[in-house]
Order: sequence, then structure tokens, then C-alpha cells
Amino acid sequence: MNNPTISELQQKLLRLTYIYSYRSGTFILTSGRSSNYYIDGKQVTMAPEGLHLTAQYILASLKELRIPAEAVGGPTLGADAIAAAVAVLDQIDSNQRPPRGQSTPLASFIVRQGTKEHGTRSQIEGPFHRGMRTVLVDDVLTTGGSVLKAASAVEAAGGSIHAIYVLVDRLEGGREAIEKAGYLLEAAVDRTALEKLQREMEQRFPALSSALQAATVPWEKLPLEELSPGYPLLGAALEELAGAVNSAAGSGLLSGARLQQTAGRFFSIIKAAIYHPRGETESLRLVRLIQRALTGLPDRSA
Repeated sequence: MNNPTISELQQKLLRLTYIYSYRSGTFILTSGRSSNYYIDGKQVTMAPEGLHLTAQYILASLKELRIPAEAVGGPTLGADAIAAAVAVLDQIDSNQRPPRGQSTPLASFIVRQGTKEHGTRSQIEGPFHRGMRTVLVDDVLTTGGSVLKAASAVEAAGGSIHAIYVLVDRLEGGREAIEKAGYLLEAAVDRTALEKLQREMEQRFPALSSALQAATVPWEKLPLEELSPGYPLLGAALEELAGAVNSAAGSGLLSGARLQQTAGRFFSIIKAAIYHPRGETESLRLVRLIQRALTGLPDRSA
């Protein structure tokens, strides 16, 4: 079986990122400013399918670009899972390919936000050594501040940086900052491609998209008829689920924040039916997850 190309891996990651990580609406970012969209990259980079694809993409790109590296790491928390997955997959791959002279599989490391106050008082954790050729990774790139801070720590500790990889580039100045600092940046996905999928969804299901992205979702009368003709089984499952959410909301079992989160997951179910390789099967799996979460809500009626 042929390995997927870099382009194929990027397309798969784009769709997973749109399904599970991308949300349109009004959000307050860590910086304190408001944004009309939000990307939670960890919904992809900490899920089995997405993490595997992310590691495949990085290793394939490193090979194609002939980037020499001995270790992969980045700022905690966004880099932790990615760095570990790349190292594990490289170890597995190394067991299946001829020996490459003195080369060894990639080690992984993480960079703390600051130096710890106990033990070795190190800012870098893992099998990192002075003189190592490294690649930095992160899940979402906005201004580039966190990954550039990690880069400074790695260089201060004697490492060299040969590339920086991110799952998503939000196109908000991060690339410019990283390239100005002299580093190569590779992004699997960018905001433009995500917005294109969002427009496709809104054109295909205008009423349903609008309802699920509203400040107050009309759970009792979601326009699921838009979906039902092509997905009758899923439409019936979602009608039942919407009723359960509406009942839980009416009983005060779901806070405003939980309702907004549920609306995002409800929309992810519909996106999965269109864009996930397993389509309706994956959508119905997500339905069952939300149903189970609603079943486990505490009873406040007593």
C-alpha cells in the first residue's frame, strides 16, 4: 500500500480540523480580543485519527524537504501530543526501513512556559541535549509568540532549529513573525481553507447552519428537514437528540456555556456526515457520545 502524499495528508487534516476544531461565532481569545471564529486544534491533535495524520504529515514533509533533525518538541501544551506522536511514529517507521548509517529515530521534548522551581530547574523536559538539531511543533499559530518563546529557550539551551510546524495557521501575523526571525514555517492547514468549507456548509444547509450558530439555538424547532432527504437515519437521530437537549436545557441541567458547546458539537455531527471518510457512521458515533453525556447529567429536579 502506497503512503499518502503530503497533499493528501493536508486534505485529510483540513477536513478533520473543520469538523472537530473550527467554530464560527463570537469568541474571546487568550489575548483578550474578540474573534468571529475559534479553532481548538487539540480536538484534532489529541484524537487518535488526527494525531496520527499530523505525525504522518510532519515526517513526510521533513523527508521531502530533507530537513535534518534529531529531536522534535515545542511549547507546552499545544506541542506535547504532537511531538510525542512524531517520535513514536518515527521509531515505528525506523523498524521497517534499512539502517541509515548513524541516524536514530527522533527524540521528543517539551518547553515549559518558564523554568521550573525544583529538581533540575530546567525549562526543557525530555531527552534534549546541547547541540541537537531540532524541529518545533504547535497546534495553532496566531501571532507566533508562544512558539518563538520556545525557540528562544531551545537556542539558549544550545539547540538549533531547522523548521517549525503547526497544524493550523490562523493567518494573523504568526507566519510573518516566524519568518522574520529566520525560521522556516510549514502549516498543514490555514484559515482560508477552513472558511471555504464553512461557506460550503452554510450554502448547503443555510437554515440549519444559521440556527446552530445563533446565540440562542432554537432546539425545539431546528430545521432538520434540510438534512433529512440525504441522511434520513441521521436526521431521525438528530431530531431525538435535539429533543433531549431542549429538555435538559428547560430543566436547567445545561448552563449557557454547555449549551453553546453542545451546539458546536451538534454542528460537528452534520459536518462529519459531509466531510468525514466514514460519513454518517462517524456522525452517528458522535450522536451517541452526546446522548451518553446527557444521560450522565446530574438530576436537579429533587
